[in-house]
Amino acid sequence: MRGKYHFREPLLTDDNGLYVTAAQMQFFLNRPKGKVMFKTSHYEFLQYYKNCCLYNLVYDMMEKNDKCAKMYWDSDEGCVALSFPVKGFVAEALSKVSSSFGDDYEDEDDDDSFGIFK
Repeated sequence: MRGKYHFREPLLTDDNGLYVTAAQMQFFLNRPKGKVMFKTSHYEFLQYYKNCCLYNLVYDMMEKNDKCAKMYWDSDEGCVALSFPVKGFVAEALSKVSSSFGDDYEDEDDDDSFGIFK
């Protein structure tokens, strides 16, 4: 994969238009046991894939309208975080695609107090 793809180039796109990029996939495959987790559809890979798809959806929306959301590094959680209006474009888009992931892979500790993913 190395050298054949551009950073933001979709590698795999699903029926809803959600995708993971070549760089995101390579990043996961480089993890210890990443290739095994990918080949066995391990829960950790499925969570990673879901997060990448949602990140890419929001990133693409922000490229069209940079005021629809804010993306920032959350140093407390050690990850990229998003903020967006509860009744805005991003919330609407996320609620539409959330059903494509189903309930099987949701974290039980996940707090969705606004019901965006219900």
